[in-house]
Amino acid sequence: MKNIIYKIFLLSLLLGLAIGCSDDDKSSTEPETGERDPALVGTWQLTKILSPLATAPGAIGLSLTAVFEDNGTVTFTTIDIDGTAIDTGTWSTSDGNLTINLEGEDSATSPYTIDGSTANITEYPIEYGGTSILASLEFTKI
Repeated sequence: MKNIIYKIFLLSLLLGLAIGCSDDDKSSTEPETGERDPALVGTWQLTKILSPLATAPGAIGLSLTAVFEDNGTVTFTTIDIDGTAIDTGTWSTSDGNLTINLEGEDSATSPYTIDGSTANITEYPIEYGGTSILASLEFTKI
């Protein structure tokens, strides 16, 4: 039973990454004219959840793919036990920070690093049970 509760907690936590934090404030998804790191352009697969609980996404039945376009748009595709969800928005970078603004959600800004085909996003705010949790995630470029 503990293992099932643990998986449900992680799944809920990660789904927050893909769908953001619901709020009455709606944000535009028009491509931003801000700075964009060309190293982020491409398709990225979530390969590791580093914190708050370390695990592989597949271990909890989750697949998350992010496609960063050079025009500043981003698409997240999440596949889990509930099916497939696709979320779109915009992205920009500045001074080692990545800002993601998903349609209908508040924007989120987090530090990021890229080393070859590996990107780490740290301190990404995820809303879980009314509390904001900071997650660290590792993606691999595919």
